[in-house]
Amino acid sequence: MQRYINQITSDIKAAQTNVLPDPELGTEKTYEEFEQKMLTIENAPDMPAKHLYGVSYEELPPPEKLTKQQMQQLIDAIIEMWVKFNISTEFPKNLPLKLRYELIRDCFEDDVHYMPGWSMHQDFCDGWCPGCKIADYCSSIDEIWTKEELEEERRKINK
Repeated sequence: MQRYINQITSDIKAAQTNVLPDPELGTEKTYEEFEQKMLTIENAPDMPAKHLYGVSYEELPPPEKLTKQQMQQLIDAIIEMWVKFNISTEFPKNLPLKLRYELIRDCFEDDVHYMPGWSMHQDFCDGWCPGCKIADYCSSIDEIWTKEELEEERRKINK
């Protein structure tokens, strides 16, 4: 398995060359040129994670097949690659390694809307606490939900 992890890590590192040049917004001579550049960026098609990041969701092994060291190796490689794409990551404190890996792996499941020159912050929060994998580690949940409200919503989901 380690040879496979090393190959995936190599593919992820190679994907750092997929970063497109910054479109240098603000250099246009007219508003129409600026608007056209913005529309091109905003309307660009979503692309599979494999095309952009060099590896697909299916190629990233499930955590049960990895050692802790292998999970950490993949997490480190992906975060290093994301930095090149202006994607920052933030995990709740005390989040177990397996859960960190699962959250990152899940990001490869859907297509990506990549906008060169823009930055993205990945905190793995979709705003819906009752269905959240990391709710038990979230520092903001108590500001949003009472324990009773959260449990009630979770019961509704699990019916």
